[in-house]
Amino acid sequence: MVYVLAGGTFDGLHKGHREFIRKAFVLGDNVLICLTSDEMVSKKPLSGKIDGYDVRKKNLEKFLKTEGWLDRAEIIRIDDPFSEGLRSELTHIVVSHETVRNADKINEMREKEGLKELSIIEISWVKAEDGKPVSDERIRKGEIDPEGRPQ
Repeated sequence: MVYVLAGGTFDGLHKGHREFIRKAFVLGDNVLICLTSDEMVSKKPLSGKIDGYDVRKKNLEKFLKTEGWLDRAEIIRIDDPFSEGLRSELTHIVVSHETVRNADKINEMREKEGLKELSIIEISWVKAEDGKPVSDERIRKGEIDPEGRPQ
């Protein structure tokens, strides 16, 4: 069984998020989605514009239900980007360019614990119409909308 780890803030569940999550479900039989806590979010740029955990979780569940994946997903709140990576049943981790170092650190931690290394799947950025990546920060700044269109 392929059990994929995927994590993020998933604020606004934009086009890039949806593609990231789709890749996890194409790869995996089951997906553990680690959703950042409000405490973790408070350290991000423009954190005051980020929806709270409950809103982000509800939007994520709605998307998963629409895609028919809710029964294959486990969504948990995380306070750090590493601890859930030590679950022995995990086989793969899906990351973005920005978080590949976290996956490397998780694999180092797994090695120390005698666990099998996770296969790291790095997902390319989804591009906005202007050719730059779709990102939460660009959306919060008002540069693009959640589909990557200029504002």
